[in-house]
Amino acid sequence: MSNVVKSVLRVLTLFLMILPAACQTIDLTDPCWRQVAGIAQRDFARQLNSEIDELQSTVEESLVFRAEILELAAELEEQKSAALTGKQLQTLRQGTVAYLKLRQRLYAFAKRYECLVDAEETGDVRLAIDHHLKTKAAMMSLSAALTLYDNYMLAIVVFEADSRLRRLLNDPDAGFDIQANQLDKVTESANSIAKRQRIRRGIALFERLVKAEHVVEDERMEYLYALITSSPSYQFTRKVQIGEIASRKFSFLERVGSDFVAEMKDEGVNLLSLVFGNTVGLYEERKGLLYNDGGATQHIREALQPLDILLEKTPFRLTDRFIPGHFGHVAIWIGNEEELRALGVWDHPVVVQYHDRISSRNGHNIVEALRPGVQLNSLEHFMNVDDVAVLRPTTLTTAQKREALVLALRQIGKKYDFNFDVNTTDKIVCSELIYISFPTIQWPTERTFGRHTISPDLVARLAFENRQLQLMLFYRKGKLLPGHVDLRRFRKLVEGKAGED
Repeated sequence: MSNVVKSVLRVLTLFLMILPAACQTIDLTDPCWRQVAGIAQRDFARQLNSEIDELQSTVEESLVFRAEILELAAELEEQKSAALTGKQLQTLRQGTVAYLKLRQRLYAFAKRYECLVDAEETGDVRLAIDHHLKTKAAMMSLSAALTLYDNYMLAIVVFEADSRLRRLLNDPDAGFDIQANQLDKVTESANSIAKRQRIRRGIALFERLVKAEHVVEDERMEYLYALITSSPSYQFTRKVQIGEIASRKFSFLERVGSDFVAEMKDEGVNLLSLVFGNTVGLYEERKGLLYNDGGATQHIREALQPLDILLEKTPFRLTDRFIPGHFGHVAIWIGNEEELRALGVWDHPVVVQYHDRISSRNGHNIVEALRPGVQLNSLEHFMNVDDVAVLRPTTLTTAQKREALVLALRQIGKKYDFNFDVNTTDKIVCSELIYISFPTIQWPTERTFGRHTISPDLVARLAFENRQLQLMLFYRKGKLLPGHVDLRRFRKLVEGKAGED
């Protein structure tokens, strides 16, 4: 085990010991202790891994929820003086139900191993669980707790500042089985002194002792580590502590509510943008190195052909840290009207419904699966990235190209697959879009967290393993790589052999 992993484990040992003092002894009537006391190590390891897999799916569902809420918030902001439409009211009610269900599930994860977080590492003979597993279980509870606060923070930013929405969400609705004062109850729970102290101390401990660089052999522990350190609540609190936001020190977890939102507005801070960036509710440290780079965008546009596959890397976004490998996202270039006419698909019924968008001034020519769902976007929208690679299928016949284009456009509007399962088609993620749209290509898959998945890096491998894809362009860290080195560098990055190049 590496020194950094040992450092993480030592830090989590301290975390296990400090919060709070009320549960220093084993209480076998506590549901948490009933799960861990006397359980065989192998059984607990299997149980814990299964629970972390379930947590990952719940976290992804939370990110989808945030994306939908932010889209609605933007829509309502534009219509502030108008009455809410029936559709908007329904969306708010459905969103409330989804939020409360997510909150209940995340709270259960946060509580599941709270006794381990609260307990000292005494080596009690009734616990057959080793240090590594106890640490991992504690990390799972902390991850869930931070995700709870992240979801709450977004709800506060969107709803607490708008009196119409606040009143609406506190009203009961028998049709949706929503009780009265739900927003107030969530706010009261989030402002619990004990809960705030528990989270604040855990975050402070990580900030003091855990280094940013880490290599963890346990993929689930690595995921939990990324989830903790990439949490918007964690990042926001960290920035407040070092005075990056305002001249006065704010303690987010000590005063979250309408007074806090108003105070931040007085400071001229756009809290929504500050905490969640422009990435549909996901933490974004900065803009991509190719963002607003007109020269690079035009160069790529001129090189693209229909069905080219675009891979990108955005290390400044928390979600990139959850994706195994170098690349974090993949999309399909559809092409323009002239190219689609040449291929004989412009008048296909599926293509016809997107004529206006494909031919628009900005040209919506990219199909991609994002957390709001599968969308048709512009290249400019896509280019908020550090790295971008263009891969071209080399084995498709004209008929197969037509089929792939229509299949790609058929996916638009589908929901995001927060389970990352290639065996489902009603919901998909970015790499599953490639998997579905090119049925004649034998795509590699792997079993991750109990599901068959395909990652962007697995897509990339076909450029150098069986050569069904050809690397056409590669921008690395905002710079175009020369043709004689790009495939070599590309392969090293995908195989994890490039170091810090």
